[in-house]
Amino acid sequence: MTTRTDPAATTAAVAPTAADRVVWADVAKGACMVLVVLWHVIVKHYLQIDWRVDVPAPGAWGLLGEKLLPLRMPLFFTISGIFAANAVTRPWRVAGRPRVARLLYLYAVWLLIHTAGLALAPGFPTDRATSVGGLLVQLTVTPSNLWYLYALALYFVLAKALRRVHPAVLLAAAGALSAVTAAGLLDTPGNRGGVYQNLVFFLAGLHLRPYVQRWAATATDRRLASTFAGYAAALAGMGLAGAERWPGVGLLVSTVAVAFGVTAAARLTRWQLVGGALATLGRRTLPVYVIHMPVLALLHRLLAGPVADLDGASRAVLVTGYPALLTAVVLALSLAVHRVLLAAGATWLFDLPARRRRATPTSIEGEQMSRTAPPAPVVPARADVEEAARWLSGRVVRTPVLHSPAIDRLAGARVLMKAENLQAGGSYKMRGALLAVGRLAAAGHAGVVAQSTGNHAVAVSLAARRHGLAATVVLPVDAAATKVARARAAGARVVLAGTTVEERVAAARQLSDATGHPLVDAYDHPDVIAGQGSASLELITEAARAGTPLDALVVPVGGGGGVAGACLAASGSAIDVYGVEPVGCDSLARSLAAGRRVPVVPGPTIADGLRPSCVGELPFAVLRDGVRGVVRVDDEEIAEAFRLLLLELKVLAEPSGAAGLAGALRLVAGRTDLIRPETPGADGPAASRVVGREAAGAGGFAASRMAGREAVGTGGFAAAGVDGPEAAGGGRRRYRTVGVVLTGGNVEAALVARLAAERLADLTVEGVAA
Repeated sequence: MTTRTDPAATTAAVAPTAADRVVWADVAKGACMVLVVLWHVIVKHYLQIDWRVDVPAPGAWGLLGEKLLPLRMPLFFTISGIFAANAVTRPWRVAGRPRVARLLYLYAVWLLIHTAGLALAPGFPTDRATSVGGLLVQLTVTPSNLWYLYALALYFVLAKALRRVHPAVLLAAAGALSAVTAAGLLDTPGNRGGVYQNLVFFLAGLHLRPYVQRWAATATDRRLASTFAGYAAALAGMGLAGAERWPGVGLLVSTVAVAFGVTAAARLTRWQLVGGALATLGRRTLPVYVIHMPVLALLHRLLAGPVADLDGASRAVLVTGYPALLTAVVLALSLAVHRVLLAAGATWLFDLPARRRRATPTSIEGEQMSRTAPPAPVVPARADVEEAARWLSGRVVRTPVLHSPAIDRLAGARVLMKAENLQAGGSYKMRGALLAVGRLAAAGHAGVVAQSTGNHAVAVSLAARRHGLAATVVLPVDAAATKVARARAAGARVVLAGTTVEERVAAARQLSDATGHPLVDAYDHPDVIAGQGSASLELITEAARAGTPLDALVVPVGGGGGVAGACLAASGSAIDVYGVEPVGCDSLARSLAAGRRVPVVPGPTIADGLRPSCVGELPFAVLRDGVRGVVRVDDEEIAEAFRLLLLELKVLAEPSGAAGLAGALRLVAGRTDLIRPETPGADGPAASRVVGREAAGAGGFAASRMAGREAVGTGGFAAAGVDGPEAAGGGRRRYRTVGVVLTGGNVEAALVARLAAERLADLTVEGVAA
C-alpha cells in the first residue's frame, strides 16, 4: 500500500491550489489596469461629452468610477508590494537598478513624452506641465499622472531603508499618514495625495505577503459574496454618514476593498476566458500604464466632436455602453503601440539602456563577442536556494513526497520520493525555468532562448507563456516527440538542431544574437540551479517535519544543475548527496575523478534526459566539494526502477527520473561503483578514488540483476541491508532514510508500453517456471 509523508498533499489538492496562487496576482493586476483605464475614459472623455439624453447613464458611470476608487490603486499597490518582497532583501547593488533606477528612468522618459504629446491635445482634461518649472516640480516632489512609477520607486527605497523597523510600526505609521491625508489635513498638490495614501498598502503586501497569499489560496464563493457585501456596506455607510473626510474611514474602506479584490481575483482564475485574459493583461501593465493616456487623448480629440454631433437616437444607444467599449479600444491600441515600439527597437522606452562597457569585449582571436553573451557565472549558495523556494512558493506545484513499504522492504531502508514528475510541465525543470524567466521578465526582457534535450525547453516555454514572453527553444533532431509537442503547445518556437549539446548551444547562441533575447541555460545558470534545488529543499524539510530526517539524498545527473541545487539545499546538514548517471554518460563521475570537467561521448541510454556530454561549469563548481559521490546505473536497472514505480506506486516517471530510484537502491545495497572526492592529501586536492567496485564490466560495476528475486512486482532488485557504501574511515555508513527526486514524467507512450511489456514477459516466464 502506498503512503505519503503528507497525506493532505494529494495531487488533486496540490495542483489547483498552486495554479490559483500563481495566477490570481496577475488577474488582480489586470483587473486594476482595466479599472484605471476605465476611470480615465469616464472622467477625461465620456463625461466631457454633452450627451443630451434623458437616460441617467453618464451619472451612473461617474458614480461607479467613484465607488471603485478605494479599490483600484490600493489593490494595485498591495500586489506590487507582494512582488517586491524578495527584492527588498537583496543588496542595493542588485536591487537598486531594476527597482529604483529603472522606475525613475521610465517615469522621467514618459513624463517628457506625455508633456510633449498632451500639449497637442489642449482640450484634454489632465494635468500637465506648461513650463520648465512645472516640469521640474513633476520630476521631483509633485508627480504627474504617471505617479504610480514614481511611488513604486519611493516605496521601495523606504521599505529597504527601514527593513530593521518592525513591520507593525511601519504599517501603523503608514496607516496614520494615509488617514490624515484622506482627511485633508496635509497639503497634497497634484498626485502627492495618492503617494501618501497608498504607501500603507505597498507595505502591507510586502510584509503580510504570506497572509495575503493564504487568503487568496483559500478563497471561496461564500467569502467572495461576504467581502463584496462588506465593501458595498462600507461604501454606503461612508456615504450616508458623510464620512469621506473622517480620519481612518477611507483606509478602512480600502482595506475591505482589497480583501474583496484579492478574493475576486482568486475566484476569477477558475474562468479561463476572463481570468486568462486578465492574467495576460496583468503581465503587461507597464506598457498599458504609460501608453494609454496619450492614446486616450488622441481618441478624445478624434471622437468627442463626432459623438456629440450624432443624432439623438444614436447617442441614446451609444451612451450606455460607450465607456466599456472605449476602454477595450484603448487597451488594445496601447498593447499594439507597445508591440510596434518593440519591433522598431525602442526597448529603451520600457527599460534602462544596457550598461556601457569600457571597450567592446573580444575573444582571444579578435572576434567580437556575442552581445547577448551571459555575464561571468556566479556560484549560488544555500541562501539562493532558500530565496528561490520562497519566490516559487505558490508559483509551482508543491509536489507530494511518496513512500511505499514495499520499496522500503526491498531496499532495507526508508525511501522517500519527491514526485516532481507531477510538477507543472512534467518535471522539476519548471522550478529553475520559472525563476530565471520570471526575473528576466521583471527586468523588462521581451523573450528568451533555451536549449535542452527536452524538459528544460518545455519548462522555459511554459514559464515564458506565463510571463507573456516570446520563447525560442532548441531541441535535438531526435528529441522525444512528447517533449517537442509540449514545447509547441506552450507557444514556443521549436528549432531542431543536431544531436549533440554543442550543436544545440551553437544554434541557441545564434538565435539569441539574432533576437536579442537572453539565453537561459539548462544548468549553467545560477537561477536554474537555485530553482531546481528548491525541490530538494522541500523534500528535506518535509522529511524532517514528518520525523524521518534524511541521511542521504539521491538526484539524477544530466548537466548537473539539479544535483548541484540539492548539494546547496543540504549544505550545513549531515545529509550526504549523491548523483546518479547512466553507464556511458558519466561526465560527473569522470570529472570528479580527474578534478576537472571531463567531457564524454554519451552512450545510448533510455534515460534521454541524462545525456549531456559534459557537466556544467557552474554545477561542477558546487559539486566538486559538495557531492559525496556518483552512482552509475545501467539501462536494465533504470527500467526495473521505472517498473517498480509504475507497479508499486502507480506513478509514471520517465526513465531519467526513475534513474534516481535505481541509484538509491544500488546505494543502500552497498553495490555501488562510487566515485567519491577525497579531502586534500598527498595526491593534491583534486585526487579521488573509486570505492566499492564490484565486478569489472561496462562502467565498472556488477550486473544489475541479482539472484534471489523477492515477490512478484518488486522489479527485480534483491533485498539489501541498511548499510551503505564504505565511509572514508573504513567503516560502513548506515543510511536509514534516503531521499530521491523523481525529476520528471515526460515519457513516450511507446516506451512505456515496451518497458511494461518486458516486465509482463518476465512475470509470465517466472510463472511458468514456478
